[in-house]
Amino acid sequence: MEGNIIINESRNTPEVILDTNKKYFSLKGVSYPENAQKFYGPIFDMAKNYIDKKKQKNEITMEVDFDYFNTSSARMLYQIFRLFNNAAESNDMGVNIVWKYESDDMDMIESGKDFDLMFENLQFLLEEKED
Repeated sequence: MEGNIIINESRNTPEVILDTNKKYFSLKGVSYPENAQKFYGPIFDMAKNYIDKKKQKNEITMEVDFDYFNTSSARMLYQIFRLFNNAAESNDMGVNIVWKYESDDMDMIESGKDFDLMFENLQFLLEEKED
């Protein structure tokens, strides 16, 4: 699927942008949907479809800018990262993850570091949010 996917932020779900032309994927806001599988399932499918259609060396940047995310969202994020990690390993795909955090949000910083350690084929950049 080529093109743009935009899902507007709601009270308990993040804004999602997948712009395949710019090779950019973004999750921003809060993430504690009632059913994380239902919310993230189509996003996972779009990302998988994008990866499956890429036949040559490719690169994508994913920006994660959460204020808060719950455990079920973390599981879904893990699945998305695993998908990109496998693509980076087998398809020669460069994947850059920009993990944004507030300077005093130790949980978000630790989560970014934990994901970085889990996925050796992804290039994580932990970036402090600007005021």
